[in-house]
Amino acid sequence: MDGVVILGAEINLAGKKPEIFRATIDWDAVKQGSEHRALALRVAPFGGPFRSDDAPAQAIVDLAKQLLSDARAHDVNLEEFQFDFDCAQKNLGSYRTWLLALKPIVQPTRFVITVLPAWLNDSEFRKLVHEVDGYVLQVHSVPISAGTNAKLFDAQFAREWVRKAARFGTPFEVALPTYRCAAGYGPNGKLLSVAMDSVQPVWPPGTRVLEFGADANEIAAVVNDWQQTRPPQLRELIWYRIPIATDTRNWRWATLSAVMSGRLPEHKLNILQEGENPIDLSIFNAGEADEQLNANVSATWNGAGLTASDALAGWNMRSENGRAIFTVTASRGLRLPPGATRKIGWLRFDQTTTLETALSTNK
Repeated sequence: MDGVVILGAEINLAGKKPEIFRATIDWDAVKQGSEHRALALRVAPFGGPFRSDDAPAQAIVDLAKQLLSDARAHDVNLEEFQFDFDCAQKNLGSYRTWLLALKPIVQPTRFVITVLPAWLNDSEFRKLVHEVDGYVLQVHSVPISAGTNAKLFDAQFAREWVRKAARFGTPFEVALPTYRCAAGYGPNGKLLSVAMDSVQPVWPPGTRVLEFGADANEIAAVVNDWQQTRPPQLRELIWYRIPIATDTRNWRWATLSAVMSGRLPEHKLNILQEGENPIDLSIFNAGEADEQLNANVSATWNGAGLTASDALAGWNMRSENGRAIFTVTASRGLRLPPGATRKIGWLRFDQTTTLETALSTNK
């Protein structure tokens, strides 16, 4: 990583008074890391009005001042301040009012906003980005409706959006996804809420839940293309988000490292055997990408009789003529991150024997 963007706070303006959620930042750790540091202020969905002197605007300005002041107080030099707000496209003209209020607060630190691809087609977009030093083009999003072709990231669209953004001449960054999520859709097909990180919403009865994830192979191919040729306005890539051990819905470092270099992650699953009799069987992900274990594991032997066996949670097992087959029971398979092991079951024989194992993927 060349740098890091730290989420400083999120503000919710939907209620009678602004709600502020501050992040707990370990400034000493920040100083020990990269010298390239940015701070982000996120605003939850808000429909307006957008004024320069009302309570929402004042709350945003005050919070920006506090965040910048905190960084200075801890002797942390910020290269960039990001204002993260997914404004409704119809409000882009009035949203500019907030940027004009923030601009003198943030500068001379580089002032950047997040941008949705749909904004690129709006007549107000050029005036909007004229007020800032650059923007982050978000080429990933959870689909707002449960269509059959809905995706978190589409490589073809991402390439088109980057070409379109370059025509404005303003420097920009591209935010790419590293995460998976579960999205709940109501009977009308509209998005209710999204399960990110380890937070699981309580959805009402009748909710249709869909899983979306960043395809490491697809994104690696796009990164490789941009490494070979890209518009000069595209300054850098931002990865949302950094892997941490407790975040079960995100790539691991092995995956991110491969994709960042523009290389397809290696896919490799090994069958492990432990013990002589009984023999415990496991699947080990020796590759660099998450694997969906929609697979069969077969074990064959000669000259011994199977006396006992069992499949562990998530698996079924059947045996016939010197062969045992373990099959995943989950309809979508089981997810196995890089470096992880999944125990699948065990076999006991009337004498010590040698197992030959094989794995076949169900398409």
